[in-house]
Amino acid sequence: MPRFSDTEKEMIREKLLREGERLFVAHGVKKVTVDDLVQAAGIAKGSFYAFYTNKEHLYMDIIEQCQMKLWQELDDFLADHKDLRPQELTKRSFGRMLEGVKEYPILVKTDSAVMSYLQRKLPQDVLDAHGFEDSKALVKLQEYGVQFAYELPVVAKAFQALYVAIAYLQQEEADHAVVVNLLLDSLIEQIVRASYDD
Repeated sequence: MPRFSDTEKEMIREKLLREGERLFVAHGVKKVTVDDLVQAAGIAKGSFYAFYTNKEHLYMDIIEQCQMKLWQELDDFLADHKDLRPQELTKRSFGRMLEGVKEYPILVKTDSAVMSYLQRKLPQDVLDAHGFEDSKALVKLQEYGVQFAYELPVVAKAFQALYVAIAYLQQEEADHAVVVNLLLDSLIEQIVRASYDD
């Protein structure tokens, strides 16, 4: 396999991310093959493995890229709304993030079945790194004074479970906004301290 310059590596990586997202959104992670990815990116199969251990690793990288964009949007939102009470700030922040997820079709398609599949296919170190990423939004909230009643890993898992429930509800034809609001209010009431003094 030829050596790539740093510029070439970045170009190949960007093309894999772009083409991977397009293919995964169109066909799903299970149906897309490494052959499909390398053909779309215009690279050799061996070159793919210089960047990723498998297609699921690429999928996870794409998800993390989308999440990073969401976190930047969250940071901007928090800066503009830092005067809100902790529970309201948390609710509006996560409401904003849930709306933001809709802008990234790959995140919408990443339901509990896909996550379960990824957990079976990915190396533990990749999964561990992604678990840490899920806490970034919570750390940002803490930076703005929000105090949680539980440790961050517990809070992160609670919000992940809420996201899975919301993804399921969105598949229903009935109006699910009331149920989503009820779930979000109930969760926030339990995990966010009511004031900055608590």
